[in-house]
Amino acid sequence: MRKRELKKKRLFRGVFNNNRIVVVLYAWAYTERQAWAIMCRRIAEGDGVGVLTVMSKFGGSSDNYNITEEVAP
Repeated sequence: MRKRELKKKRLFRGVFNNNRIVVVLYAWAYTERQAWAIMCRRIAEGDGVGVLTVMSKFGGSSDNYNITEEVAP
């Protein structure tokens, strides 16, 4: 039997422009899309609003966020 390879989570850095306030967050995730969802949940918790409200604001219709993968030195 072959050993099953486990995928490793990667570190992502997100920069969100939330009404002229820049928010920088980090998240461990398997994909960029998963990191975006995690960061949206964190912003929603911090602002006391619903997750769907934040996801619709940063849904890609405008250029108000950027997510990049952090590279280990």
